[in-house]
Amino acid sequence: MQRNIQKIHLLFQLILSSTIASAQTIINTENMMSEIDESFSYNMNFQGNLNIGNIDLIQFSTAHQVSKSLNQNLFRLLLNYDYIKQSGTEISSDFTGQFRYNYRIRENSIFAFFQVQNIKSLRMNHRYISGGGYRYRMLQKGENYWDLSAGVFFEDELYDKDLGTQQQIYNWRYSFSSFFKYKFSKKFFINLAVYYQINTSNTNDFRLFLEPRLYYSLKNIDLFVDWTHRFHSTPYIDILRTDNSIDIGIEFKL
Repeated sequence: MQRNIQKIHLLFQLILSSTIASAQTIINTENMMSEIDESFSYNMNFQGNLNIGNIDLIQFSTAHQVSKSLNQNLFRLLLNYDYIKQSGTEISSDFTGQFRYNYRIRENSIFAFFQVQNIKSLRMNHRYISGGGYRYRMLQKGENYWDLSAGVFFEDELYDKDLGTQQQIYNWRYSFSSFFKYKFSKKFFINLAVYYQINTSNTNDFRLFLEPRLYYSLKNIDLFVDWTHRFHSTPYIDILRTDNSIDIGIEFKL
């Protein structure tokens, strides 16, 4: 019995520690959209890990969304911060902010957005993107749904600003997305988001994002665990093409 408890504790620590590898070039805004039918809502989630001893690790991330609905118009502001420090070395101190507008046409919508970002772990000093597109509801059954989205955006990325290898990148990209929600029970459900972004002038340059997230709902609180996979076919500096992370966290609804 004691050995089983130790194994469970070790597995829990490994899951929490696995968040070190994260490249946030694509962020998933879908997971905080559950309250968009209300005229005003605020969502916040938090996840973190602290190890002291043979492994010194501080890791946390927090995300916030403020949304306002006016008739067919939906305005959302999303803020996200990720921090990782290991053995005295700061690995990540990354900020993302996005303003998003949707004009809803029944279950479908036209959208536009502007996003700012920095990613220390990828040596990215800034990423500015702006664009828009159309989102279409393929299937709807109760609270379960499947959506497809297509659009285009412009990106401005700067890497290694203070080094001799500075890279300034400007691209137009096509963006294709799929969003899926399924409720297994009243309190237990899954969200799945897939993003595929292609350089309009070089189809060999593409980014892929995949994130399934499992939720367990309580009153005004959701507990969640997710796996995130990110892939960039042609990184612009000498970094790995693939990142994976597993996160456990809590989301508050006010």
